[in-house]
Amino acid sequence: MNIHRKQTIVQEIEYWKKNRMLPDQYCNYLLALYTEGEAVQGQRGQKKKMFHLFFSCLILSLIPITFHVIYFTEMPVHLQMVLVTFFILLSFIGYFTFRKEQFFIHIPVVISAFLILILSIKLLEATNFKLPTTFTVITFQALTWFILGYLKKWYYLNIAAIIIMVLLVINIIAM
Repeated sequence: MNIHRKQTIVQEIEYWKKNRMLPDQYCNYLLALYTEGEAVQGQRGQKKKMFHLFFSCLILSLIPITFHVIYFTEMPVHLQMVLVTFFILLSFIGYFTFRKEQFFIHIPVVISAFLILILSIKLLEATNFKLPTTFTVITFQALTWFILGYLKKWYYLNIAAIIIMVLLVINIIAM
């Protein structure tokens, strides 16, 4: 069958489905028949995209929630750390969910790195940290970000690591 004719038929079937001129089951069957199964895959891709969008918004909301829990509630410190650890695990789940996506993979990576930094600083605060220990932990995290960014070619992690190291050097000089 002519490609132009197929496209016209598919557009008509989609119009019937949208305006409920035929039941959805019939329209889905006809679409699968005329597109040779591609229309059904397109609907699955749309649902998958919506799920990724929802899950990435959920992961993005972890940072404001973390700041709210740490700085604006009177929860015990150990509960705050457990909650932040749960958020880190949730962002790791997001990483494994998005590992095949080019666009969405970066959201859980950035959120995980930031939440691990917040958790380590909170742990150091809870254990009455000394300043050299803090610099060592933050330097280690910055080096980890730099190496991970170099290996995966995620240059935003390299830039973040360099900015953290520059801020640490400025802080050491200012002391």
